[in-house]
Amino acid sequence: MVPRLRSWWQNRSKLLLVVGAMASRLRSWRQNRSRLLLVVGAMVLLVGVVVLIIAGYTFKWDWTGFNEQRGPNILQYQPAKTLWDWLQLLGVLAIPVAVVLGVAWFTTKQGQVSDAEHKDNQREAALQAYIDNMLELLLAKNLRSSTEDEEVQKIARVRTLTVLRRLDAERKGSVLQFLQESGLIGKDKRVINLTGANLIGANLIGANLSGANLSGVYLSRADLSGADLSKANLSGVVLSGADLSLANLIGANLSGVYLSGADLSGVYLSGAYLFLANLSKANLSGASLYEANLSLANLSKANLSLANLSKANLSGANLSEVVLSGANLNGANLSGADLSGANLRGALVTAEQLTATKLLQGATMPDGSKHS
Repeated sequence: MVPRLRSWWQNRSKLLLVVGAMASRLRSWRQNRSRLLLVVGAMVLLVGVVVLIIAGYTFKWDWTGFNEQRGPNILQYQPAKTLWDWLQLLGVLAIPVAVVLGVAWFTTKQGQVSDAEHKDNQREAALQAYIDNMLELLLAKNLRSSTEDEEVQKIARVRTLTVLRRLDAERKGSVLQFLQESGLIGKDKRVINLTGANLIGANLIGANLSGANLSGVYLSRADLSGADLSKANLSGVVLSGADLSLANLIGANLSGVYLSGADLSGVYLSGAYLFLANLSKANLSGASLYEANLSLANLSKANLSLANLSKANLSGANLSEVVLSGANLNGANLSGADLSGANLRGALVTAEQLTATKLLQGATMPDGSKHS
């Protein structure tokens, strides 16, 4: 009886959320329709008056008062109305039109604020419902100690992926922190598989995700500045346009990661595994990449000025048009690397290292000269 009651209550909550969303859409449609009718009506009235004035002058319509009326049958002299007279009338008529437009604008703004508040309330309700359901799975269904083939893990994954698609940046970050602190996304023990999870634009500033398994998630445009991702598994993660400035990625697995255009300035990547990673056009200025594995990585047009790449493995890497001015390349492995068009001005690198590269055509050498 209790399980049935719990199931009925959960279904009731979901039904209420769906009904609320439908009611919100209907209310928004009605408000937009009313505002549109007001604006159209005001514009039609204004255009009609202007057309009347123009037509009166053009066709000399007596009833508009544009023509002087004289003669024996005229009881009183009536001078023609001037353009100024009609402009004054138009100004008088414009007042109610302006009032109507002002009311429509104010109503629109109020509607937008109301819709935003409603959406925010819906997201907060969805987040709270998700956490309540997950706590039930943790406490009543032993989610943390479950195995991969158990139904409870599949339910937890589906609920997580579903709620992440509905939440904003702040609440996406809250979900990820909840999973991390609950021990559900650890690298050694991953209870919930987040592959394919929508964390685009998530706010994870300063988040503690050390040792987390985030392989295969979408974190494009996410804010991970100052976050602790040391020893985390980020293999195959999409981080294009993300902010990872000053993040701690020491010992992290970033194989095959997509970091094109990301901000990694001042990031700590010592000992990180970046095999086949895409870092094209990324900002790595001042980054620490000591002993990092960047073999076969794509770093074309990236900014690595003043970066520490000592003892890094850059074998076979694409470093074409990369900025390495002032970078520390002591002991780095550059065998087979493409450095065509690269800027090496002031970089700490030996002639022997450069000899081992695949291409140096058009590169600016450490002394400022151009390699032919």
